[in-house]
Amino acid sequence: MGSPSERAWRVGGPVPPDFVPMQVVAAPDGSGWLFGWRGGEPLSERQGSILAVSAEGAVSVAWSGPGWVRCASMRGSAGFAVQGRPGPVFTLLAASEGGRWRDVGPIPAGSVTSVLAVDAEEAWLSGAGGLLRYFRGAFTQVSAPGDRDSTRERLFLAGEQVVLATPAGLHLAREGGARWGHRDMEGAHVRALAFPYIAAVREGRVEIGRLEPAFVSWLGVVGGEGDPAALAWAGKAMQLALVPANPRANPGMILVASNPAGGFSTTLLKLPPTEGWIGLSGAKGALALAASRELLQSGPS
Repeated sequence: MGSPSERAWRVGGPVPPDFVPMQVVAAPDGSGWLFGWRGGEPLSERQGSILAVSAEGAVSVAWSGPGWVRCASMRGSAGFAVQGRPGPVFTLLAASEGGRWRDVGPIPAGSVTSVLAVDAEEAWLSGAGGLLRYFRGAFTQVSAPGDRDSTRERLFLAGEQVVLATPAGLHLAREGGARWGHRDMEGAHVRALAFPYIAAVREGRVEIGRLEPAFVSWLGVVGGEGDPAALAWAGKAMQLALVPANPRANPGMILVASNPAGGFSTTLLKLPPTEGWIGLSGAKGALALAASRELLQSGPS
């Protein structure tokens, strides 16, 4: 693999000092979106906010409303986000032309932890109550194999196929979730996927693999113990963000980069040790928010 490790970070912003991110989505040039909230306690005083960040670092408010923005997902210009309010009550938001966001309806669930954008008309949502599919304005409850645990499961796209990554392997949705296929991952728990590459945890180690039609080609173990939070690649270069297994020993986020000669190098970014503060895209695209609310961006040299 090539190496995105030599990158030039630049500072954008400003970001409101009371903004708390819950999801960051980056583009290859370092632009992107910050999803979260402003305010504090009680929950009724929070104000949900979606901030758009340009490649030059300018920050603008794309949407605001009561509550908080729990999670989000982008695919090209298509995007979905989840607004939460006390109750809890959840509403699905969709990206519209001109970089604005609109309310597309209430979500029939009492818990939503993640959303996956498939295209402008379809999204999948995961929560404590199970899986939902949103398609052309309607929500459908989806039944997948096994017991649901939204804290240990993640939704991904493998090409055009929705994938539910669980400790028991990958469940592949077919016919909108009416049927499911399964891929055994040899004891590895996939935590990040940027098709065809995966980042998985097996016996406490983080491994990178490539999904082949009938098997997984394991490429190597990365340095640093932790939970894969974001994976991205372009050409022969790859980057991975890890939430440290021991935040006291590693106070920040671990950024892993592939090396041209093989293997991986790691650096520690001074960020809060949680996945909601960084997004990756392509070989070097990154958007991150420090605890000081300093906005960090990187992109092609």
